[in-house]
Amino acid sequence: MSEPEGPRIIRRLRPTQSELGQIDPAAYFEFQKGTMIEYIAPENTCCLVELDEEPPHPICLEALTTSISIAKYLECRLIDEFHVMRKVVIDGSNTTGFQRTLVIAFDGHIYVNDKKISIQTISLEEEAARIIDRKGNKVIYSLDRLGIPLIEIATGPDIHDPDEALKVAEKLGRIVSATGMRRRGLGSIRQDVNISLGSGNVVEVKGIQKLSQLKKVIEFEMKRQMGLIEIADTLREKGITENDIKFNPIELTDIFEKTNSKLIKKLLRKGEKVYGLKLKGFSGLLSKETAPDYRLGKEMAERVRFWTGLGGIFHSDELPAYGISAEEVEMIGKRLNCGKDDAFVMVIADIERAKIALEKIYERALEAINGVPKETRGAKEDGVTFYMRPRPGMARMYPETDIPPIPLSKDILEASEKIQIIDPETIIERLTTKYGLNKKVAWNLYDSELLILYEKIVRAVKKVKPTHIATLLTETIKSMEREGLDTSLLDDQTIYNTFKYVEEGKITKEVIPEIWEAICREKISLSEAVEKFVISRKPSNEEIKNYIIDVLKEHPELTEAPLDIKRKKIVGYVMSKYRGLIEPRIVINLVNEVVGE
Repeated sequence: MSEPEGPRIIRRLRPTQSELGQIDPAAYFEFQKGTMIEYIAPENTCCLVELDEEPPHPICLEALTTSISIAKYLECRLIDEFHVMRKVVIDGSNTTGFQRTLVIAFDGHIYVNDKKISIQTISLEEEAARIIDRKGNKVIYSLDRLGIPLIEIATGPDIHDPDEALKVAEKLGRIVSATGMRRRGLGSIRQDVNISLGSGNVVEVKGIQKLSQLKKVIEFEMKRQMGLIEIADTLREKGITENDIKFNPIELTDIFEKTNSKLIKKLLRKGEKVYGLKLKGFSGLLSKETAPDYRLGKEMAERVRFWTGLGGIFHSDELPAYGISAEEVEMIGKRLNCGKDDAFVMVIADIERAKIALEKIYERALEAINGVPKETRGAKEDGVTFYMRPRPGMARMYPETDIPPIPLSKDILEASEKIQIIDPETIIERLTTKYGLNKKVAWNLYDSELLILYEKIVRAVKKVKPTHIATLLTETIKSMEREGLDTSLLDDQTIYNTFKYVEEGKITKEVIPEIWEAICREKISLSEAVEKFVISRKPSNEEIKNYIIDVLKEHPELTEAPLDIKRKKIVGYVMSKYRGLIEPRIVINLVNEVVGE
C-alpha cells in the first residue's frame, strides 16, 4: 500500500499506572517490545487533535444519535448519562495511548433462527490509525482515519457454533447498514470474537474483516483449543506440575563444532551461540498435530519471534533434522539431563536474545500445563490465528477527563428518532417486487452498501435494465476484489457517471467491467479510462461498412440466405468484433445500408 503524503512524527508510547496503581499486562507487553511509532498526518484529514496536541472536541452528535437509534431497535436499555472512558492502547494505533469509548446501552436482544441472542452492551468508540507498514521494530501509521466513530455491539455468550456466529454477525451488520451511516468498503464492519471450550479460558480473536473468514477462524480456534486441552490432560496424567518445569538454560555451542547443519554453521560464523532448555514430560507434545497448521512448538516459536525477532526454534520432537544428527541430539539430551519422557528446545542467538527467547518458551510451557492460555490473537485470511498479546486486565479502563458526561436529553432522543431503521427483510421484498431482482442479488446489493446509489442510477438510466445494474454493482465489483483490485477507487460519483455515459451513448453497457477494471488497476479517472478503452478504439462508420463487405466475402453462403437471416448473422459478426464499442442500433443501420432493407 502506498504511503500518504504529510508531516511525519516519531514517538514511543509507554504504559502508565491506572488509578488503582496497576499496569495493564497487554500495555506492558507492547512496551517491552520496544516498538518505535512513525505517524503520517495527511493535512487534508488531520488536525492537532489526531496528533494529541489539542484537547478532543465534543462527541459527534450524529454518531451518538445513530448509536441510540440502533440500541432502541435492538430493544436495549439506554444509559441515562454517557461517561467517556479511556481504554489503554499502546500498540501505537492511537497517538494518545488510549482509545475513547462510552457505553450507550445494555441488555438488548435479537432473534436469529428463532433463537434469542442477548446484546450485552452497545458502545461508541473511535477508530484507530491505519497501519501502513512494519519495518523492524518500527511501525508506520497514517492518521487519516483516526477518530472516525465506531459502534461496537457486544453479544452475550449465547452463540454455540460457527454457523450461528455467522448468522448473528450477518444480521447485526445488516441492521447497522439500515441506518445509512455505514462507510462502504472492506473493514467497515469487523468482528472480534471470544471463543472458549467448556471450562477453558477465553481467547479473543481480533480484526476479522470478512464474514467468510469468521467461520474459518472459529473452526480453527476450536480445534486449536481442543488440542491444548488434550496436551494439558496428557501432562496431568504424567503428573507434571508447574514446579517440574525449571528455567535452567544451558549453552550447547561446543556440541556443534563439527556439525553438518548448514544453518547452524552459518549462524555460528556470525558469532551466535546455541542454548537449550529442558521441558520435563513434554516429549511428543511439541509436534502433536491436533489441527491443521497447529503445533505447540509452533506457538512457542511465535512467542520467540514476537519478543526477539529470531526466525524460529529447534525442538526434540522434530530432530534429527535440518542437518542435525542423531548423535548430536543424544549429546544435547545428556547435557540437559533429559529423561525418556522429556523434551528440549534449542535457540541460536546472542546471549541476551537467547535468554529472552528461552524465557518465553518457559512461560508458554507453564501455560500448557493449564490448557488454554488467556490471550488475544489475530486472524489470517485462511482462518488460522496467531498470537498478538496477553488479554487486557481491569487496569485498562479509566475515566476521560477532557470530555464531560453527556446527559440523555430530550433533544438527543428526538434526534435519534429521525434515524429510521427499516427492517432489512422489508427492503429485500421491495427490491424483488419493484425491480425484479432475485433474493440472492437483492441481498448482495443490500450488503454491498450501494443500495441508495443503485436506486439513484435506476431512476436516471433507461438503457440498462435494473437487474443488469444490480449485477454490475455486486458480482462485477466482487470479482474485481477477488483479483486484488482496490475497488475503493470506484466511488459513488464514478459509478453513477459510468451509467450516465451509457445513457448518453458515449459507451455501451458491455464495456463497463473493462472501464472499471482500468480505473482500479491503472488508477486513472473515468474519462481517461473511456478515452483509452472506448474512444481511441471506436471504429468509424466507414470501417464498419468495410468489415461488413469482408464478412460477405468470407461467407458466400450468406449471399443466398433470406434477407432477415443474412442481416441477423452479419449483425452478430459485427457486434462480436466491436463488442462494447458501438451501439447495436448503429450496427443494424449500417448493415441495412450495405445489404439493403
